[in-house]
Amino acid sequence: MAALTEGLQDYLEAILLCSAEHKFVRTKHLAEKLGVKSPSVNAAVKELARLGFVEHESYGYIELTAEGRRQAESVYSKHRILYRFFAKTLSLPNDLAEDTACGIEHHLDELTLKKITRLLDFLERKMKQSEEFTSELRKALDND
Repeated sequence: MAALTEGLQDYLEAILLCSAEHKFVRTKHLAEKLGVKSPSVNAAVKELARLGFVEHESYGYIELTAEGRRQAESVYSKHRILYRFFAKTLSLPNDLAEDTACGIEHHLDELTLKKITRLLDFLERKMKQSEEFTSELRKALDND
């Protein structure tokens, strides 16, 4: 399979999320979710179909292939972990945490993701065990 651009990864992620919200995913759902116009969606879906990541007939529903689902879940997993780090650990505002996670998710390799996840798990465990640790961490992070 060909390497996906950041934009196409965003479309795969949007298809995955829309499929959880709607029985059938249509181009209008993706346009709404991504804040783009239908011609952009049509071009992206056509390219994803050419690459084997989605199945789509003109004016029909959009479905992820097995590989498309794997790719979409990988991007979304990175997004959730990064969002968790920015929003919960660093206490960034939700919209900033969301935008930052979306920008970084495309550049994160599996080893780095694994290390960030372990760090998050460690920090969250320590925060549950010790109010003093939590207080020190918050103080260190709030010192802008």
